[in-house]
Amino acid sequence: MRINPTSLRLWILSSMLIFSNLIFAQQKTISGSVTEASTGKPVIGTTVSVKGSNVATQTNEQGSFTLSVPNSAKTLTVTSVGFESQEISINGQSQIAVLLKTATSSLNEVVVVGYGTQRRKDVTGSISSINAATIAKVPVTTLDQALQGRAPGVQIINNDASPGGNISVLI
Repeated sequence: MRINPTSLRLWILSSMLIFSNLIFAQQKTISGSVTEASTGKPVIGTTVSVKGSNVATQTNEQGSFTLSVPNSAKTLTVTSVGFESQEISINGQSQIAVLLKTATSSLNEVVVVGYGTQRRKDVTGSISSINAATIAKVPVTTLDQALQGRAPGVQIINNDASPGGNISVLI
């Protein structure tokens, strides 16, 4: 028995199409919402990811998310700054509602410095701050006048003596 080459090609092509559909059908879509457990308000910018993979998304302004995950995925990891991380078992669900609890113990005082942020306990130098109430007590017309003499180690120099002219701030 001899097989026609054209028939063989058609059979191979149809087999490839059938198997490619099976391969692409290995994904499912999971959607849901993330809210704060104590207030019920949506948590914006929460990362929802498949545990052990790089498949992830973030929640929108309403706390909602949609994620295409492989059928083999078993667990979602939900993380957000200031909240306790959670691992949610998928168990064939397509809709998931997540309630995040506030993690007060993980919040540290953060200091914003000129080149980034650091935890307050990690800062080794001195820190000074000028708040709006201090500036409001003295009538000033420019920012350089508001800073002048209020923060140790900060020097404000007017280089050309013209109003609003060339100002240098040395720290």
